[in-house]
Amino acid sequence: MPKPAPELAATARKLFPLGLIVAFALAGSAAGPIGSPAGAANRTELLFLGTAGGPPLRPDRSEPSTLLIVDGREYLIDCGVGTMRRMLEAGVHSDEIATIFLTHLHPDHALGLADVMENDFFQLRGGNSAQTIAIYGPPRTQQLVDAAFEYIAIAFGVFAAEPPSAYTKGANGKLLSPFNAHEVENGGVIFQDDKIRVTAAENTHYALMPAQARTRMKSYSYRIETPHGVVVFTGDTGPSDAVLRLAQGADVLVTEVEDLNQISEFVNRMAERNHWTAERTAALMAHMRREHLSEEEAGIMAAKAGVKSLVLYHYDPADPAAYVAAVKKMFPRPVFAPADLERYCLRSVPQGAYKSQTVLSLCGHASANASRVR
Repeated sequence: MPKPAPELAATARKLFPLGLIVAFALAGSAAGPIGSPAGAANRTELLFLGTAGGPPLRPDRSEPSTLLIVDGREYLIDCGVGTMRRMLEAGVHSDEIATIFLTHLHPDHALGLADVMENDFFQLRGGNSAQTIAIYGPPRTQQLVDAAFEYIAIAFGVFAAEPPSAYTKGANGKLLSPFNAHEVENGGVIFQDDKIRVTAAENTHYALMPAQARTRMKSYSYRIETPHGVVVFTGDTGPSDAVLRLAQGADVLVTEVEDLNQISEFVNRMAERNHWTAERTAALMAHMRREHLSEEEAGIMAAKAGVKSLVLYHYDPADPAAYVAAVKKMFPRPVFAPADLERYCLRSVPQGAYKSQTVLSLCGHASANASRVR
């Protein structure tokens, strides 16, 4: 198999020991899934915790957040408002998720992190656990994580002041954080363990941002290789050659999508209510049209990338079937528009005596069987 591209390997070496990088380079390529360890449960799942775009909050859907479950190990991709509540409804223990990935730091993808961190800190430090949680994201992720911990530490500091305290403090008298932030400065391989390998590519969600600001703020899409197939998360993006390359041949493409008519109505409604100038109105309209994907653009990208299935999220949930129908005009393969707490599974389906095909299908609703208890 071909080794990862030089630029991907160079990025990976900044984050991982050379021996580990070489081992994964030899085990598989960026074009296909990595090998499955012997005896592992043969299953990759996607649990959609939040499927609606923001920042306007909705009573029936949470903001973007997806739990990727590989052979029972959980990884969280994005953390919009409502993520922790959905985890509770799904019976997911957030403190058992050791790795979190943030595509970008817009409010609807990152501001639910403080709730998750609060629950994690209570469970881990309250139980004197030494476990740590890694949070990967674009530049300023460290600042976000530090600020979120400082926020929750004020309230937990009250508990810590009451004897006997179960919360350990550092030499500076502050509570010890179990959260380790890792900032992704460039595209390439950013993470790998014995279950997954994650490759990042900067997308076009910030394309209209001034160049100086783009040196400090980045938006990424992630390609995640599992033993059972390849899943790509676009995060928020407009049409992007980099994302198109990242998604080549993926088994699942999880993509944001926008209805242009709804977008126009939303922008005009905001402008009228807040008495915006024509310039400000035009700027928001340009952002929504050029830095997001329309149904047509999402379908075209999926078709060009040759992905096997397409999952829509970050959309207005009023009429999911309409989104699916619009996208399928450009992409005739399976298209799904999940609701919060729906669970999808990657499985291998026989295609003859010696062939099989990886297929994505709905395999449950988490709130209907959330039975995990401590």
